[in-house]
Amino acid sequence: MRSVKQERTVAAPRSSVWAVLADYPNISEWNEAMANSYALGDAVEGVGAARRCEFGSKGSIKMRETVTEWAPEHKMVIAVDQTEKQPLKQGTMTITLSDGGETTPYTMSYDYEAKGGLLTFIYGPLLDRVYKKGFNGFIDDLEIAAQARATA
Repeated sequence: MRSVKQERTVAAPRSSVWAVLADYPNISEWNEAMANSYALGDAVEGVGAARRCEFGSKGSIKMRETVTEWAPEHKMVIAVDQTEKQPLKQGTMTITLSDGGETTPYTMSYDYEAKGGLLTFIYGPLLDRVYKKGFNGFIDDLEIAAQARATA
């Protein structure tokens, strides 16, 4: 199992950051890396809400993600249940928000198991760098969406 962690302060109030994250199936509306996203089933928030995310060239890379923990304005845990065209067996994303007044201390940690057995020792550090770069872009996009929501 590998781990990547990203900590930043988002220049928006925690309630606005949570509102963006809580619109769970619609991540593609604000995350530039996503070509498409949609709910799988009737639940669109809370534990058990599931979504399909499509990214990459023409949405060729797909993931199914399910919320396993939901503490409004504090914490969301998402299990990566299924992937297509990714070197990933499974993953768990934990997002934690703290109250900073007009800003939000934000922590994103990702524990994952890559496909490839022993080859993971070789390409694991590369995957870590790719995920960390992607998470920075995710947080950049989240910040823009949360700022727009705060001023709406």
